[in-house]
Amino acid sequence: MTLVISPTPSEKVGIEDIAGALKTCLDILSNISANEDLEGQWDMLQAKLDIERTLLLQWSDRVKLLQDVHDDCLDDLRTHNRIFELLHGAVCLLTDKHQMRWMYQVFSFEEEEVSPDTTYLPSSSILSTPRMEHFNNEFLRLNLRAMQPRQGLCPLAAPHLRVATLVVTFEKFIEHIQQLVSSLYRITGGANCLECATEMAKEDVKRCNSMRDMRLVRNAAEGVRDTISQSARDFIVQLAQERVLKTLWFPGMEERKMNLREAHPDTFLWSLRAPQMDEDWDDLAEWLVSGSDIYWVCGKAGTGKSTLLKYLFNNPDTKRYLEVWGDNEPVSLGSFFFWSQGLFEQRVRDGMARAMLYHILSEIPRLMPVLVPTLWYHAKEAGDFEQDGSLPLPMIPDVRLAFEKLEEPGVLNKKFCFFIDGLDEYGGSESRAVDFIQRLSRSDKIKVIASSRPHPTFLELLGDYPKMSLHELTGGDILQYVQDKVDAHPYMRVLRDVNETRTLVLIEMLADRAEGVFLWGVLAIKAFLKGLDAFESLPDLEDRVRAIPKDLPGLYRHMLNLVEPRHREGAAKMLRMCHRSKVSRMRDGGSGRVWAVGLAALDGKGMEFDNFEHHSENTLRARHRQCLTLENRLASRCGGLLEVIRYEPDEEDSCFCGRPETHPTRYRDILIDSSIEFVHRSAFEWFDKLGWTTVPWVELRDQDFQEDAALASMAWHQSRISHDLGASLGTTDTSLSYCMEKIHEASKFTPKFAKRMLLEIKQLVADTRRNRGENWRFTFCCLEGENSEHLEILYFGVAMGMANFVRYYMRQHGEGRSLRDLELEHGMNWWRVAADRSLVVKFLEGHIEAIQNLPPQREMMHYLAQIGCPVPRSQLVKHLTDGEMAASMYMAVIEDMPH
Repeated sequence: MTLVISPTPSEKVGIEDIAGALKTCLDILSNISANEDLEGQWDMLQAKLDIERTLLLQWSDRVKLLQDVHDDCLDDLRTHNRIFELLHGAVCLLTDKHQMRWMYQVFSFEEEEVSPDTTYLPSSSILSTPRMEHFNNEFLRLNLRAMQPRQGLCPLAAPHLRVATLVVTFEKFIEHIQQLVSSLYRITGGANCLECATEMAKEDVKRCNSMRDMRLVRNAAEGVRDTISQSARDFIVQLAQERVLKTLWFPGMEERKMNLREAHPDTFLWSLRAPQMDEDWDDLAEWLVSGSDIYWVCGKAGTGKSTLLKYLFNNPDTKRYLEVWGDNEPVSLGSFFFWSQGLFEQRVRDGMARAMLYHILSEIPRLMPVLVPTLWYHAKEAGDFEQDGSLPLPMIPDVRLAFEKLEEPGVLNKKFCFFIDGLDEYGGSESRAVDFIQRLSRSDKIKVIASSRPHPTFLELLGDYPKMSLHELTGGDILQYVQDKVDAHPYMRVLRDVNETRTLVLIEMLADRAEGVFLWGVLAIKAFLKGLDAFESLPDLEDRVRAIPKDLPGLYRHMLNLVEPRHREGAAKMLRMCHRSKVSRMRDGGSGRVWAVGLAALDGKGMEFDNFEHHSENTLRARHRQCLTLENRLASRCGGLLEVIRYEPDEEDSCFCGRPETHPTRYRDILIDSSIEFVHRSAFEWFDKLGWTTVPWVELRDQDFQEDAALASMAWHQSRISHDLGASLGTTDTSLSYCMEKIHEASKFTPKFAKRMLLEIKQLVADTRRNRGENWRFTFCCLEGENSEHLEILYFGVAMGMANFVRYYMRQHGEGRSLRDLELEHGMNWWRVAADRSLVVKFLEGHIEAIQNLPPQREMMHYLAQIGCPVPRSQLVKHLTDGEMAASMYMAVIEDMPH
């Protein structure tokens, strides 16, 4: 930048001279270093100085110094000159190296005077960078020039290093700059102008990069720049509140409730009306208005308890009644729906407690220091968790303390009603679940509606509370549902014309056989409609209804027997995959599930899990069409036991549809994002209890089919589709992680699957990296020649810990050679490939979930030693159990690790 000699204060000055002087001050204040003796306090000193830099830049914006039309205060000649005198004096001081050294122990060096071995603490900016960049851009646009100091002072054209050496004197220097800033604000805006700049302060503080920086600003401004300090304090509280809520939240917190179908029109209307004289249940509306504690919705499996609670939760009349209880103040409604087939948090008391705390603290954030003091401290003040933003979850004693606090009078200043569904799906002791909601409802500000099956524990502990037995009350609703469904069929009009009375009796007979179990009615209607489709006579239809078993297990068997034989093989594969996925999820607490988009892709290839051909049309329209076809096939070919749950993801990382910028007109197609679930928990339990050999026709003719391998293939298709549709890396990563998990668990493969699966994973990872703009190539095996692909697959399998896969691959493609033969042939050690996970991590870079879920190498090390590949004893001790080590005499063990 061109520099000029500044005029003296006695000469006529213009706006450009004020701007030039301010520019010089800012440049020098932005370029002060410190020696290493100040290391422990330099961050705080820099924060204090940067606050003043920011205020100087705010002042420039307030008076519109670099705008075409300036603030009126700059038109006043006396004010104009006083501003210049202040800034001119500051430039003279800042460029006088003798004064700076004598007054503030700030030394000035020309660059050639600095020893290359000397290390200084650099200048840094917390707040001022955005405003400084804007100031510099405008300065250049206006072709202004920075002020050059008078002759004899440090020339700005020569590179200088200014170094602070003493804390006490540098504090005095900062005080001098504070006086300069305060004087500028007084001259142009009055005595209180500096502390009135609230909006600018908020804007600048909000730009802090981290909670640490915000705390620095708060502490640095304390007692000096109260507006900035208060803004920082407010934002720290706001960010801490967000961090606490983010920590308590978990994926799937609302999933179960959201995925439940809405109640059939005109059903459950009775639930918010007074009971009839012949009905034995407690008035729910009256309880909502005036009751307290707990209301228990009890019902047999499949009676619609969850659907009723969702209906009540969303019903405006519920809120209206609760407002009467709340003295005409809004009452906050919260919920938790237990789900035994869901994520770990969806079926444990800890998940319920987190959901309750999340809801209460969302409504009353000021309670965070009271209810979760440790978590609040970590969120607000502790720096240990700045790196990844994660905070430790509250411990069990902390949670217990939180709910004990809720019982105390005066803690809550508003009322809450919680809807807790499925106590019988809680994964622990039923009595502990009841104890929790009883404690929760002890506060006079909280009431709870809970539902469960009528298990003995619940009958004993909840029987004395207001309640209803749902299966005794839904007969009219089931009749309404049956009536609506059968009346929609054209053939019913014909039957009514033939004999309306007998037709109505037939409908009533079908509804009565449900015995209050809504699920029975839903499935039985499907069987009944098949008779209407076949134009059966009334006597035949009556026989059809009588043939439907009254119990749910019998009904499930009956529904499967109605599936056409030609569809049973494909349907059996789908049922087995969904069952296997559920078992794994419940056992491991993982998030893997059967997504419609993946199963539809596999179904489109005839359920051949070793078919990796890419779909010819990778568009949202094509995927939607595939998923719609799958939905209809499940309805017609799986006996109604599987259904598509249209799903609104909690996060973008759960969406297969692509980001808005990739598909702006079709974002979040809930059919593409849907999952496949058993129609009811009892259906899954029936499959799980009986086993495949006793379930009708679910034994397969395809002897090569294996559920885990099929799920791996499905997950690969999901990952491939999410990548091709431009979905987030998180979505691709989740499916890829599940794919590799299932390969590891699979016990059987096909030769084609073994040949192609890992290579397809590698290609997908490569495409993902290239999509991020990386010119990426990767190899596990550096050996050349015709066996390179063969070795690449083995390197991949061993490094990933996929022992079953490697075992199968060698049987199918080993050509008579063993892994030990390959070791000797190529001068390598398989145990090193297994032990060194750095290569895998490098390969999967960016796929965080896939890296975190890599299986341990215990099984692989054991397998290598068993087949004669030497493994160091230290590695075996590290990975194997004592019992497995006891058998080490039969394994290839290296006593001393080779170097």
